[in-house]
Amino acid sequence: MSTSQFLLSYSLLIIAIIALLTYWITRKFVLKKMNRTILKAEHNYQQQIANLQMQLSGKVNMLESMVEKLRLSNQELNRLNDIRSKFMSIAAHDLRQPLSAIQGFTSVLMMDRNTTANAAGGTSDQTALNNILKATDNMNMLMADLIDISRIESGQFSMDKQPFSFNALLADVMALQNVGAQKKGIYLQKCDYPTDVMVVADRFRISQVINNLLGNAIKFSPQGGRIEARFYVDNGQLTFQLTDNGPGVIHSEKEKIFQKFHQSDVDRTAKKQGWGLGLSIAQEIIEAHGGEIGVESAGLGQGSTFWFTLPLN
Repeated sequence: MSTSQFLLSYSLLIIAIIALLTYWITRKFVLKKMNRTILKAEHNYQQQIANLQMQLSGKVNMLESMVEKLRLSNQELNRLNDIRSKFMSIAAHDLRQPLSAIQGFTSVLMMDRNTTANAAGGTSDQTALNNILKATDNMNMLMADLIDISRIESGQFSMDKQPFSFNALLADVMALQNVGAQKKGIYLQKCDYPTDVMVVADRFRISQVINNLLGNAIKFSPQGGRIEARFYVDNGQLTFQLTDNGPGVIHSEKEKIFQKFHQSDVDRTAKKQGWGLGLSIAQEIIEAHGGEIGVESAGLGQGSTFWFTLPLN
């Protein structure tokens, strides 16, 4: 072996030894330090997780406490609502009896006044008696509405569904409401349906709905106005429509108008004559029959069309 080969082999050996020493030092010191750093980071991470879990546990406990308070508050609200409904029902029932007595005695006095024809004070007395009758009628209507509302809220608003002729029902209601319409010079137009339509529903409650819609139309229509009632049958359901030329309904009130105690600001004079319960009760009645109720209007001064549907089967 020549001297150059020997030196080359010796150099390679030295390089290999240095590489091994570098690997050993790196493994012993650098990797050990990296492992310590990783272990420390892992420990910090686990500690952060533990802290977050503790915070989350505290939030969960707080949320559970709030849910429990909300549940207790809801129970209390339901209890108070039941008490209010019962109070409304009891008050309405108890007030109807003395109101009926006032009505009865007033009617007797009016008949006696008409018989004796007392010219000395008959006119003023007659006016007073008429005012008493009107007031008791209004109070009786309010009591009936309050009783219906209390039954609705207590879940006792049941329907007695029996088959009847819708044509005959509409004719009866129109004849009854025509008296009030004539006093205002309002013309009621009933568009007759060509065939007799039988529906299975609560006749009294459906007549209550139509009476309410007609009464409102008469109340809000101007002197000498016109109201048109019609119905048609399509695709297994009856649709009733009542159109008037009254003040109309603004778009923002189309949904609110069926809420309890809501009263329109369109006509404040007519507003004083009601309590905002009739349309809410009408909606409950129609929905209890599986139908829908609504109103359409082009805007103020354009009149309105109230409608409802009833499934025939």
